[in-house]
Amino acid sequence: MDKNAFQTELNRVAFTPAGREALTDALTREAPARRPMRWARRGLAAALAAVVLAGSALAAGTLWERYFGRLDETQQEIIGTLSRELPAAESNGTTMTPLAAFGDQDFYYLMLEIRAPEGTVLPDYGEDEGYYQLFGDTLEERLTLTDSAGQDVLCTLDYTWLNDDPTDNVLTAAIRLWSLEGTDLCDGADKILHIPGLWVQSPDKIYTPVLTGGWDFNIGAHSGGVESLTPDVAGVTVEDADCGTMTMEYLRLSPLGMRIRHSWSEPKEGIYPGAALSVVMEDGSEVFLKDTVGSGGENWNEEFGPFEVPVDLGKAVAVRWGTAEIPLR
Repeated sequence: MDKNAFQTELNRVAFTPAGREALTDALTREAPARRPMRWARRGLAAALAAVVLAGSALAAGTLWERYFGRLDETQQEIIGTLSRELPAAESNGTTMTPLAAFGDQDFYYLMLEIRAPEGTVLPDYGEDEGYYQLFGDTLEERLTLTDSAGQDVLCTLDYTWLNDDPTDNVLTAAIRLWSLEGTDLCDGADKILHIPGLWVQSPDKIYTPVLTGGWDFNIGAHSGGVESLTPDVAGVTVEDADCGTMTMEYLRLSPLGMRIRHSWSEPKEGIYPGAALSVVMEDGSEVFLKDTVGSGGENWNEEFGPFEVPVDLGKAVAVRWGTAEIPLR
């Protein structure tokens, strides 16, 4: 295979920049004329397979493309840096296997394969039929996250179901956990995610059990946290027509999302003012939060949310909050 043909094959696989450069140099270097280099397809496949197995960023990043969509090399590197391995768990003949997991202080992503006993069929369901849920409708059927003392860690979650074959016994869930109280999900301390099983929730909120048991995953002890940015926000204000001056009190920014707290000078009952929040990149583009959750009081509000895809903070120059801009460099 000549250099151009090999480069075409190489471009089909994602690597870290350093890994791509090293492999390209090693495999496309010109050989002496008396011993021309030729790659059989089997040899090329073996070489690429070895790199795939060795590159956690590649393995995790390409797997998460099923959830996020296309990821560039930098985004795959971010996921690879944050990734850790979790052991599988088995209960009542069903094995739940974490295919990939990564997270930071506020967010945790888990790609979970659910393999039911042979002969079980896990079909697709339409909106008129119901939805898969990882919890039932009783206290004993709760999905929980607890710390080393057995105390609940207040979280919310969402998930996307990936069903490659609706006639077999395998179902995959892409799960995202949100830490509602600011508890660090990736500080290395025990945090046990307990999944009680799989239910189908009908449109009228009737839960039908499909798989029940107990599957536990210590996401806290198997986490690859990242250093968040907490830029100086002293004096950052935005005017609101109803509630006077809004003052930013706190901002935390990571490659996965943002958390902000602000107050206002003229409280009005039932009104919680806010302003558009985004990250400004060096090319002038803006990155917004995909969703937000939050809490508030008489004259304050805290909200946070994830980005649509991981963000390269090395290319971020500022955070924009309404008419205010907070430099990051």
